[in-house]
Amino acid sequence: MLPKHLKKVPEDRNAIAPYNFVELPEKVVEAEPLPDNDRYCPNRHTGQIICTLITESPLYIRCALTPTDFANFGDKNNEDLTPEQRRKRADFFTNPANQRPTLPGSSLRGLLRTLVEIVSFGKLDQVSEQQRFFFRAVAADKDEPLKKEYEKYLDKGRKVKAGYLTKETDGWYIRPALSIEDKPFVWVEEKDLWGKITELIPMKSSDYRPQYKYNISFGNLYSKNCRRFAKDVSSDCEAYKYRGVLVTSGNMLEASDNPDNLQRKNYCLIREPDTNAELLKISDDAIEHYCHALTTFQKGKSPYEKNPFNENLGVLTQGRAIFYCQPQQVKIVTLFGQSPNFRIPFSFTGDGRAASAVDFIPDYLHNSEILDMAEAIFGYVRNEKQDKNQACAGRVFISDAICERTAGDDIWLKNDPITPKILASPKPTTFQHYLVQTDPEARKCELKHYANKPEKETVIRGHKLYWHKGCSPSIVLKDSEASESQTTQIKPIKAGVSFTFTIDFENLSDVELGAILWVLNIAQKEEYRLSIGMGKPLGMGAVKITHQLHLSDRKQRYKKLFQDNNWHIGEKSDGADTQDRCAKVFEKYALNHISEADQPNTSKATTLEELPRIKMLLAMLSWSGVSRNEARYMEIERDHQPRIGTDKNEYKERPVLPTPLQVIGWEDNRKMSKPNPSPKPRAKGSKPVLKKSKPPTRRNKEGGREDKGSGNPAFARSPKPPKRQ
Repeated sequence: MLPKHLKKVPEDRNAIAPYNFVELPEKVVEAEPLPDNDRYCPNRHTGQIICTLITESPLYIRCALTPTDFANFGDKNNEDLTPEQRRKRADFFTNPANQRPTLPGSSLRGLLRTLVEIVSFGKLDQVSEQQRFFFRAVAADKDEPLKKEYEKYLDKGRKVKAGYLTKETDGWYIRPALSIEDKPFVWVEEKDLWGKITELIPMKSSDYRPQYKYNISFGNLYSKNCRRFAKDVSSDCEAYKYRGVLVTSGNMLEASDNPDNLQRKNYCLIREPDTNAELLKISDDAIEHYCHALTTFQKGKSPYEKNPFNENLGVLTQGRAIFYCQPQQVKIVTLFGQSPNFRIPFSFTGDGRAASAVDFIPDYLHNSEILDMAEAIFGYVRNEKQDKNQACAGRVFISDAICERTAGDDIWLKNDPITPKILASPKPTTFQHYLVQTDPEARKCELKHYANKPEKETVIRGHKLYWHKGCSPSIVLKDSEASESQTTQIKPIKAGVSFTFTIDFENLSDVELGAILWVLNIAQKEEYRLSIGMGKPLGMGAVKITHQLHLSDRKQRYKKLFQDNNWHIGEKSDGADTQDRCAKVFEKYALNHISEADQPNTSKATTLEELPRIKMLLAMLSWSGVSRNEARYMEIERDHQPRIGTDKNEYKERPVLPTPLQVIGWEDNRKMSKPNPSPKPRAKGSKPVLKKSKPPTRRNKEGGREDKGSGNPAFARSPKPPKRQ
């Protein structure tokens, strides 16, 4: 049984967010055998569902640009656009044939498939593993769950070395730097650099950016706070005993946007490359994971437009000064960064391999050998090459939803485009929200994170959905100080506007058609709404969908061509009876195939709505939703009440996000996983059982090679030739 999230997070540890999760299923319900695609099966259903979609809150889907417009301004930042270009970019998606606002069929298909996937206990395999998770825990509080993990690798910086990057044909290497009185690098206080290093940008300057000053010299070392510092530094590389590079690579504004509040005062000094030292290979996995996890700062992006970092490679530049952890048994580097307090990967394997969200999804939920109902209905293409079952065509086809009124009608929230509140990208590194937490008291020091063991200790929370916020949510940005590079413009449709679309289907079984109809039945109930389009965290895109089922008798369809003055389509008249029957058949099929662990802890469920997972889904679809304060993002600097915790930084104590059932106040009758039993004490006098260690599952290439140069073209003096091994 998978670890289960707390039924009740203590009130003083409650977090809030505009999103929540429907937990993972304990078992995938497999689909029925697929029919042949070259014929209509008499025991299956073919027909059409005619749907009417009504907006219940402002809705927006951005219009695609024409090839000409995209070539002219498609890649430009918002602040570089003319007023006319901004207006075009803000337009709603519109059908060019009739100039009516349109919801793309692909968006409707994605909405429907996701819900079918949840209610049919399907897989969760369309998750990218490119994004890898890193963290930094410098000077963290004692109860910070990442503090020990960070010190385990860096040991308060004592394990950190310095060197220089060099690119070889088989990857990236590090040339270690010469030591400085047995230290890999030393520090220098900024006040000791005034007037000594030319063109140095001070930390408190609004123009500050990371800098590398090569060919400098330094000396007169002293100790302070268990560190070694240099008192004398000069741009004249011959002035003092040691020669090297000054590194000012930290993100000085990452903790505060007020330069007067900065506590950092020191830079680093590194000596020249040690031409007698072996080159150390950087793990190819570490390079790949680092590049996929670059922050805005590491990409050299705003507000650091003049950063020396590369948008795709970050710090990885030939000859660049670098900090790293000395590898132990194998001479390969897995931990590195542009400053001594660099980020390190969440690594549950302990080998420096960075974890991703996929690692915390149980294997059975992305097993390509299992065919679930969503794949059977909507089709699939396997990511990995297979001898058979590589792909399967879907049997459901969803049209665009066309607005019943034209773009010139009174359908807009505002006549002119508006500037919505700023929404950042998801932050799955907020593990207290995205991972299952099991400590009954939700203590900060006991929180599960991405260095914990997947499945044994924690898993991801599940399918992420957003709370509804009523028909008039607050979506307009009021902060006039936000820069144009951070904002965008949109022209949403107001609540109460109707769209029509069709769902055509072929050869669906009772169970498959019932899965679609079960979702559509929920979508037309007064107490629930679905969500589509942009701005879901703001409460945008809430919709109600009503539907009518029309079945087609394929034999009758092809017996004659015309019926009265129309085409003969062979439509059946028992659509309503079939709808109720198929929805119940699907419900029974799902209940008979789910895991016993997904059943309530009281009695066996007789309807899907009684299952805890489905209750979580219905809570998230509930139109009554939750209060706006319970469905907002927490803030780093919140000066006013209501506020989570006592600190302005609502994230500081890492409060835990409750389940949807706790948030909305519904009963939580889940079966909970039992904690792992403590090991029994060994009997006195007995010998311990020694387990054989397993060989590592991953092998890395060894480093340890010589080359003919320092790999650093920035130094003027030629290095000594290396010694031969």
